[in-house]
Amino acid sequence: MLVPIGLILSLTGAGMMIYAWNFRRRAQRAEGQVVRLRQGRRARSGGALYYPIIRFTTAYGRQVEAEAPFGTNPPPALRGQQVPLLYDPARPTRVRIDNTVGRGMLHGLICLVSGITAFAIGVAIAFTQVL
Repeated sequence: MLVPIGLILSLTGAGMMIYAWNFRRRAQRAEGQVVRLRQGRRARSGGALYYPIIRFTTAYGRQVEAEAPFGTNPPPALRGQQVPLLYDPARPTRVRIDNTVGRGMLHGLICLVSGITAFAIGVAIAFTQVL
């Protein structure tokens, strides 16, 4: 059971990291201001997650308001704070806060490492049962 779970987690993590890397490669940088926080819930624990809604101006002078895709607790920034931002120039409402969590690489790395670990444990268990 651990082998397929590990494989799925590994592939998911690798995909997340590739997507984050591609996003960062094509993204433009901007400075944004947190205008409010949307409160969400964690699926398992039911604890609060805070998703910042950020207002910024694109390189072409268009003012945009967008929600960051990753919620955290505590919030990554408070209302009124300035944050470094990455945005997709083709779709400026796709934004990420330019920090370790906000870029998305950390989530992918955690998934990838967890998947590789589960896969390795599953293979080791299967191998010891064969012997």
